[in-house]
Formats: sequence, C-alpha cells, structure tokens
Amino acid sequence: MMEMAGRMMEEALIKIIHLNKGYRLGEEKVPVLRDICFTVQRGEYVAILGPSGSGKTTLMNVMGCMDSLDTGEYYLNGFPIHTMKAEELTRVRNREIGFIFQNYQLIPTYNVLQNIIMPLLIRGMRHREAEEKCMETIRLLGISHRLEHRPSELSGGQKQRVSIARALVGEPALLLADEPTGALDYTSGQEVLKLFGALHDMGHTIVMITHDLNVAKAAGRIVHIIDGVLSEADASP
Repeated sequence: MMEMAGRMMEEALIKIIHLNKGYRLGEEKVPVLRDICFTVQRGEYVAILGPSGSGKTTLMNVMGCMDSLDTGEYYLNGFPIHTMKAEELTRVRNREIGFIFQNYQLIPTYNVLQNIIMPLLIRGMRHREAEEKCMETIRLLGISHRLEHRPSELSGGQKQRVSIARALVGEPALLLADEPTGALDYTSGQEVLKLFGALHDMGHTIVMITHDLNVAKAAGRIVHIIDGVLSEADASP
C-alpha cells in the first residue's frame, strides 16, 4: 500500500515543504533548519553549499531518512517521509537512497567486492547473484582490478570509487553525497567530480553537500544554506 501511494505522487523526486528542525539544549529548543522549502526534480544534480554550523548536515540527515523533522512535509520519490515510523524509514532509506560519505564508510575487514555487494546481501539477494549484478558498475568505475584488495590497500580516490559503486548497485532513486571530495587531494577530487558528472549524464539524481564553492560549481544547481535558511544561486560561471 505504501509503495502504491508513493508511485502515485508527483513528478519531483524530492519535495520539502516548510520543514523545521531543532534540538533541545537544556530547557531551550535551538532551531537548526528554518522553514525549508526545497524541490529536486528527477535527473537533477544539486549542490547544497554552506559553512560549518549552517545546518547542511542536519538537512542531509533529514533528507537521508536518518533524522526526523519537527514540522513540515517531506516527500521522497512520492513517499511521505514525515508520516513514517522508524521501520518504514529504514526500508525506504535502504531502497531509495545511495549514500556517499567523505570518509567512505567501508568495512576494513571486507575486500572491495564484499563492500560493494553488501547492500544487495542485506536485501536478501544471493551472493552469486549480487556479484553478477554489480559487475557492470564495477567496470564503469574502473576498479575491476582491485576487487580482492581491502580498503587499507587503496588510495583515497579508489576508496571513494568503491563507496560510489556500493551506492549505485542498489539502483537508488537518489545519490546523496556528503562532502565527497573532502578527504581527497585535488586531482582525486576532480576525478570524483568528473565521475559525478558522468553519472548525472546517465540520468542519476545527485544531491551533494559541500562547504567548498569550487566543488559546488560542478553541479547544475547550487542552493546555499546559512543559519538554517536555504536560498538559490545560479551555478553557471
């Protein structure tokens, strides 16, 4: 029933309406996100740009179904996230979102292939089927020769490629990237941004969180967040 309702929703992949979020500090409620209204169409590549303490991480956590909102509405691929309980949120998060983190979040005792197929195994897919399903993605990301290596044997750029592959194999509706170049040198960072551009050209929807304007300019659209308030900006030079 939830899936049917979701598929009947509108065309926007993300629709956030008058979202507010705060945290309690002693007796006081400190606002972090203030009356956020934000829409991402399918196939868009959007950067959310803001300094430390601006609320961008909190917004990412809400968008990623890892934190709840206080008031407002949030629809992801048609699903009414703001009405869902924890179990439903986990299911939607695992199905609809591919996460790409600054520090990669790879399991150090797993090799590259094991890290990449893990989301598919969690869904109940058999090991051999999961391996076969991910091979095209592995070739796309140029890491076929690293499948038996552990994360400690990889460069930063290679680790991020593994992280991106892991995000892609589940065929998510949204790629949500948190400071994806933050731990990389300039050259590796540019390679990751070039890869994001290629994924966008293939039709993937990407929302990237960053503090770096030069990184944000790789996206087709920039949204600024300052003191928990969003404002639009033109990404063109």
